[in-house]
Amino acid sequence: MSDQNPTRSVDPADTVSAARDAGAEGSTAVPDSERPLEDGFINRMAQMPPASAIGAMQNPAAPPRRTVDAKLTQKRMITVGMLLPLFMMLVMPMLMVGTTVDVTPRDMKVAVIGTGAQASDLARQLTDSSAGDFDAHRVDTVDDGRNEVRTHDARAAFDPATGTLYTAGANGRQVNAAVTQLFTPVAQKGQKQLHTEDVAAVVDGDPNGTTITYLALGAILGGFMTGVVSSLMPTGTKLRVLLWFLMPAVVATGMVVYGWAVFGMFSGSAFVPWCMLYLLCLSCVTVTTGLMLVLGPVAMPLCIFLMPLLGLSASGLTAPLDMVGGFYGWVHEWLYAPQGVAAIRDAIYFQDVSLAAPVWIMSAWIAGGIALAVLGTLRQKRRHLFAILSEREEASTAAAAAAASV
Repeated sequence: MSDQNPTRSVDPADTVSAARDAGAEGSTAVPDSERPLEDGFINRMAQMPPASAIGAMQNPAAPPRRTVDAKLTQKRMITVGMLLPLFMMLVMPMLMVGTTVDVTPRDMKVAVIGTGAQASDLARQLTDSSAGDFDAHRVDTVDDGRNEVRTHDARAAFDPATGTLYTAGANGRQVNAAVTQLFTPVAQKGQKQLHTEDVAAVVDGDPNGTTITYLALGAILGGFMTGVVSSLMPTGTKLRVLLWFLMPAVVATGMVVYGWAVFGMFSGSAFVPWCMLYLLCLSCVTVTTGLMLVLGPVAMPLCIFLMPLLGLSASGLTAPLDMVGGFYGWVHEWLYAPQGVAAIRDAIYFQDVSLAAPVWIMSAWIAGGIALAVLGTLRQKRRHLFAILSEREEASTAAAAAAASV
């Protein structure tokens, strides 16, 4: 009696090691190596397993490694587990020492208000007598002086005619103490009583102007952890991208609510600070994910170094950049984390400062992180595809040899 079940012709190129798997029974899951491949390289790549940070350390196309003793594996895991604490123990104090030792003005810009030669002479004398600690220049009017303080063109502006020193409370106590110490004897010499006027005052809940550090740290750590989780999960690209853009919005909203409820910030519009928090968190997410997908878990110390460590120490919040070594100012110019932290502070207290530079720098790093994530994903999928094609070629060759021997 003939078999009523229809038969299907099988392409040898789509069969994996028929002799090896002929005796396998009871398995309902079809291995990737036995599934028919779609036409076209892009469609085939889409069929491959999702990429992950663990997958970045593996190469399915490589020959199998020899079996490693269990005790040796345990020793290696313990060694790797100790590397991160040792890294934090050595690098973090080294970075923080630079922001706490020898904190003194270095070419700190200040302004002298006045139109006559006397104001120009005073500015020149202050520059020369400070031996490089201060860089004084002249401005014409009080409005010009106040404006320069609000736009970071000067840390303070002094009016010799009235003895008024225009400062910004958001610059922090270290900066204001330094400029007060500079201009107090100048006012006394002109027989004036020095009094200050704050043109960028902080809120009551942020007396030192550094509470923003906590909000920025929340955005950095939220982005870093999202990037780590996103990269370790062998998930599809769509879900990963959804996490990239959704979690920064959640983190930024949480930081705004936290700053408003605990410290009384954001009494006005919080939209621009929210955008800066979002971009900072998004840049941390994409860069972390990209580095992890390319380098694997070994990228974690590098991400910690780039984000919370350099991000805070080179931001200018924990220590003014014109009062610490030039290394921090150099890092601040190009790294996204310190630019983002400073942008959050400026969005809250210095609304006249242009945020174009930090936005462009963070956007460039976001694009770079996405490019790294794409590269890591394609590399892992390409390895899997080549491994499957190689296995199928071996199976096809074995089937042809078996057929020829019959």
